[in-house]
Amino acid sequence: MSILEKIYSCHTQRFPWLYKCTIYGLLLCLLFSIPPWQSKVHAAKPQYEIKLATLAPENSTLMKIFREMDAELRRETGGRVGFTFFSGFALGDERDVFRKMRIGLVQAATFTATFLNDLSPEMRALQVPFLFDNYQEVDYVLERMSDDISDSVAKRGYQILGWTEVGFIYIMSTVAVHNVADLKGKKVWTNANSPMANTVFNKAQVSPVTIGAPDVLVALQTNLVEIVFNSPYYALITQWYSRVNYVIDLPLFYLGGALIINNKAFSRLPAEYQQSLKQVCSKYLRQLTEKTRKDNEQAIQLIYKRGVKKITPEPADIQSFKDLLNQAMAEIDPKFLPRDYLQKVRETVEEYRTRQEEKL
Repeated sequence: MSILEKIYSCHTQRFPWLYKCTIYGLLLCLLFSIPPWQSKVHAAKPQYEIKLATLAPENSTLMKIFREMDAELRRETGGRVGFTFFSGFALGDERDVFRKMRIGLVQAATFTATFLNDLSPEMRALQVPFLFDNYQEVDYVLERMSDDISDSVAKRGYQILGWTEVGFIYIMSTVAVHNVADLKGKKVWTNANSPMANTVFNKAQVSPVTIGAPDVLVALQTNLVEIVFNSPYYALITQWYSRVNYVIDLPLFYLGGALIINNKAFSRLPAEYQQSLKQVCSKYLRQLTEKTRKDNEQAIQLIYKRGVKKITPEPADIQSFKDLLNQAMAEIDPKFLPRDYLQKVRETVEEYRTRQEEKL
């Protein structure tokens, strides 16, 4: 039995009460599976202590990687810089954690791009539908353009220490959806803070249903919603996949995340420790990203294995989706989606594709 199958079994058979906790965690972060009983993880206090909040449980892959990250940081700085972790719901959801960062109760935290969009609208450009075809394009763009996002976040008082991700998001539905026409009149899940999604829904003439992620499974069961979107990994562990019949085999958009620290805590570190902090965090968050990609790959195969049907759109239908989304993106307020940055991202993607074609 694979690790994902074990997670599925744990949630649905041995500990069904964990299911609600996991879905609630998805609402908060969409990045980790989060039971609520976690508490502060104690460690020896270094000279420069960085209190880091994460919604991940102590026994998760993320926390294992974070503990290794902390150990290497302490080695690199002779024990002078290290983390104290607050895991699970110890400090609340993403917005609760951010409020605590602003008043100095913690100095660093992990957030999804969904939340970080408020700090840096440029991040929203990376979530434009059909922008990326694969992870290689994502990596190429982030390598060349992440400094712009980091500068934007820095102006608002924070430093990005490293990048992570949820992965590619797919459309999943109870009814077959092959093209834009099939969307018309359908009930589509959304949340309140999704300017791009809501613009697309208006364009497609669908019926958006604004509910929290913890209620999506019941909404699928009762036909309150017919179409949702998620990464394969989280569709599996939240059981959303068990109430849909189809997955459109076409990545809709990419959703990333980051570890950030407030400027006040970062600036009090000696320059050499600042460099060590960034290097070590970047290294271990990259490990987490690679793990997430493998989890998503395994999850989509498990979803198909359990009976969900794959819809592969025809080229003309793919183009109809892209045309709709391009029209919607053009109507979004530039304060939510900076046009100059989006253009730079698109040009960088095309640069990568041209280089790949030249290698053939």
